[in-house]
Amino acid sequence: RMLETRLIEVLRFKRGQVYSVSVADDLSHAPPHLGCRRSGTVSIGFECDPAEADELIEATTTELSRLRSGEAAFTGENASAALEQERREFEEMFHKNDWWAGTILDMYFSRCHAVTGDIGASVALWWRIRADVAGTFDSTQASATLREVLPEGATSAVVTMRPKGKVPQGGAEDQGDEEGEEGGGGECRGPSC
Repeated sequence: RMLETRLIEVLRFKRGQVYSVSVADDLSHAPPHLGCRRSGTVSIGFECDPAEADELIEATTTELSRLRSGEAAFTGENASAALEQERREFEEMFHKNDWWAGTILDMYFSRCHAVTGDIGASVALWWRIRADVAGTFDSTQASATLREVLPEGATSAVVTMRPKGKVPQGGAEDQGDEEGEEGGGGECRGPSC
């Protein structure tokens, strides 16, 4: 959430070149066993003018590097705002049956449930850990988590889709268009974008 907010600040508010940015993680292929390091992907996506895609991808990777190095580290205000937004969203979702159904299903396939074998115990543990994290989360933890999840030099892939026939300003060698691709934008996928 904090990374998404930061990239919206940089790409939309400072540069004015995108309307929104999405950041998502996927750990669904990580082994559920305790003691095994979890792995997955982090995806960063945005829609933009195809001619500006390469520039915006560069701006995104630069901001990630600045966050990792501490040059543009998360602030206490960033952490507080993220916690408040999470609290509000949780308060709303807490009253919806589909959210509970999804949460219980996620808990059923979680590492915790693999150990406890009891869905009630798994949900109770998740509830306690969630409260502990919400009570102690700060900018230092946010920065450390970002460096752990998106380490410098980790494997990454950049996927750029452009309307067919459009050549980026860098020339035909950068085009990479495929038959049937439409729309403009950039997406950075992987632990390090």
